[in-house]
Amino acid sequence: MLLITGAGVDRTPGIDFPLANTLLADVTRYLDGPGKTVDEALRDMLPGLRFSFNTMIARAVDKIATREPHEQKAMVQRVQVAIADLPAEKEAIRKHGELIIRLFNKLATIAEQSQLDEETEQLIREVFPMDADELIDSDSILDIHKLSLSDTFKTVLKRTLKMGLSGDRHEVASALGADMLNIETLLVEKFLGFYNDRLADIKNYLYIAWSLWAYLVAKQNEVLAVHEATDLPFYGGIPDGVRAITLNYTAFLQHRLGADRTLYFHGGLADYVRMDTRDLLPIENIHDRDPAEFIRNYVAPNVDVAHEDLNQQRHVIPALVPPLRLKPILSHRYIELWSKASAWVRESKHIVVVGYSFNNADEHFNDILRCHPDRNIDIVVPEATSPEFIARMEKIFGTATNQYNKVEVNGHDAMQAKRVRLIAAKAADVDLTALLEAGM
Repeated sequence: MLLITGAGVDRTPGIDFPLANTLLADVTRYLDGPGKTVDEALRDMLPGLRFSFNTMIARAVDKIATREPHEQKAMVQRVQVAIADLPAEKEAIRKHGELIIRLFNKLATIAEQSQLDEETEQLIREVFPMDADELIDSDSILDIHKLSLSDTFKTVLKRTLKMGLSGDRHEVASALGADMLNIETLLVEKFLGFYNDRLADIKNYLYIAWSLWAYLVAKQNEVLAVHEATDLPFYGGIPDGVRAITLNYTAFLQHRLGADRTLYFHGGLADYVRMDTRDLLPIENIHDRDPAEFIRNYVAPNVDVAHEDLNQQRHVIPALVPPLRLKPILSHRYIELWSKASAWVRESKHIVVVGYSFNNADEHFNDILRCHPDRNIDIVVPEATSPEFIARMEKIFGTATNQYNKVEVNGHDAMQAKRVRLIAAKAADVDLTALLEAGM
């Protein structure tokens, strides 16, 4: 039996870790509050650093006009969903959402109306029969990527996004920030600096990655302290003897099962990597660590960004694998780890997946499941029976969406096709013992 856990399990009440699309706001508030010494330590380590999460908002807004129409429509849809069921006392937020939707719809209309229609193309060919193919070098008469937003549009978006970084929940700001201020997208963008020798991006990555690490360590240790005398929610219900793979960074799984029965597919908080030698270095006593103290005493002495020649510099980063579809090899030990994960999947007759939505950034892991389709697999996520999720499963397991039948599993609605069951439930509501021991 094999358990696979994703971000959804750390959303369980009593743990309450944020998802990636809202993580940046939490990290920002941490750095402005209890993690202020972390920010100071990192800026001391990285002289000349210009990055801040607040200035990032301005850059995100400037890029709005360059987004493709389908991306802009997706942002509008997220805001529409966010304001759809707001109570009467949040009328002001609903109006805020309507304003954002109207502004984006106007931008989308400009993009759509600029498309070169068949009638216009035909007229060009008739007027310039010899040069038509040369003249028609685009499917649009307006290059939307060169558009500049007005100060009105920019100001509205900036003020909205800054609300998402404040302490109060703002549904519209959160909906926009989930796309425009996604910390995983930011990590991917800056990580490329290690490959194209962009010092500014490398320094930004060091700051963002260690800020994220510090927040996660502080949050993790806070949760463990609260549950020192009791079982952790969800994790306390994992049966003994189970092997588990997690796509999370937190140590909760290893805390429950031990190091020999857990694999951290994306790395964890208790290691860091020296980028030039690929050495994977342990962080001792992670549960008692003060993040700022560790950065000053152990990270900073191993970082040197002063040399003009990047080959003479030294960089150490947390051993958190960025969410790229093409996984970078931070250390040779990850090759061994991913191979072991594949072996565990191959050796398991029954797999239970909880809180993992099979997103595109994890295609490397999805491929492992594709390579071993003949397992009994239970997948537990709240949206498991939705048409969108079932369609996603077709890409993973190759089973057509019309092959699924509605069933009930341990009191939860589910869809089943051959050896795969999609169970609509939150991590906290599933009986892992019943699923792992009963199988199908």
